[in-house]
Amino acid sequence: MISCGKLREAAKAGNIDSLYAVIRKDPYILDRIDQVPFIDTPVQVAVTSGQDDFAVEVMNLKPSLARKLNTDGYSPIHLAIQDERMVLCLFEIDKDLVRVKGREGYAPLHYAAEQGNLRFLAQFLVNSPECHGFNTYFYCSSMRKKLLNWKDKDGNTALHVAAYNQPQMIKFLLNCKVKVNEIISSGKTPLDVIQELQTLDEASKRDSMKILRNAEALNASLTPRPRHLTQIIENKYYRPRKSIGSSAVLVILVLILTSTYQATLSPPGAFIVTFILTLGLLAIVASRITWLLLPPLLLLYFCLLSSTFDISPENAPVFIAFAPLLSLPIMFRVIRHAKCLGKYTGEKL
Repeated sequence: MISCGKLREAAKAGNIDSLYAVIRKDPYILDRIDQVPFIDTPVQVAVTSGQDDFAVEVMNLKPSLARKLNTDGYSPIHLAIQDERMVLCLFEIDKDLVRVKGREGYAPLHYAAEQGNLRFLAQFLVNSPECHGFNTYFYCSSMRKKLLNWKDKDGNTALHVAAYNQPQMIKFLLNCKVKVNEIISSGKTPLDVIQELQTLDEASKRDSMKILRNAEALNASLTPRPRHLTQIIENKYYRPRKSIGSSAVLVILVLILTSTYQATLSPPGAFIVTFILTLGLLAIVASRITWLLLPPLLLLYFCLLSSTFDISPENAPVFIAFAPLLSLPIMFRVIRHAKCLGKYTGEKL
């Protein structure tokens, strides 16, 4: 406890020599502080005291302390938001701090929008870790959009916060391609926020509304939203899987073409093996799209049957005996889909 008190005093004074004096006496002091879920760390004490060199020194020794929240729900970057030099020093050490969410889900981006600090907002976007290294321009742009559209616990994005507090930032945020018609938990879009704001003078309100409307902003009542549960489920669950389903269709079609080629080379043995493998893969990988593939499979099957009679009549009895075994999986699949269709149409009626 005495060591913690001395460390706190050293942080307030920005005395780096005292920091190492405490560490020499108690080498595990920073580790013990890091084990506490919510605490005023030396980094936070130094930040609130304006001691940026001390804060950076502690961050170098124990980087995880830079993300720890205090008992009020604020991280060092949240406490430093009023001090430009401090913010830049913290970001030099850990650019991931732009992601840290504090009290009520606020990230540094929200505070920059609230204060109308364009320099900070630009710095946060430039310092986004995804926008460095070998990442492409398009991926970088995508990640920046995600950062700009982060929400707090009430669903407010940076654009909503700017509409409440700093309307002059709206144009900047719109240029960064934020979602202009995002609806928060209270059911408002940024345009609704501006229209209902009482503290804004009429001229500023008109300018802000004009900027939003030029960006095709809508009121919440005019914003298209799913009206049925099925639409919501489809948007959240099925649409992201469409690309997967398309890929599966392509894979199966390639297999069908391959089996056709095999059949032309050495019928009927090669075809039988490939056909069974195709049916097995359909059952495992693409069970939901087999109804699309049944017609070409059936056509392929009967074409092979006909060609086998022409090419090798003496093997026809063997193939006819083996044909029902090949037909069973298809028949079962057709019957299953027919039952599902009958049940669905019966419920609809």
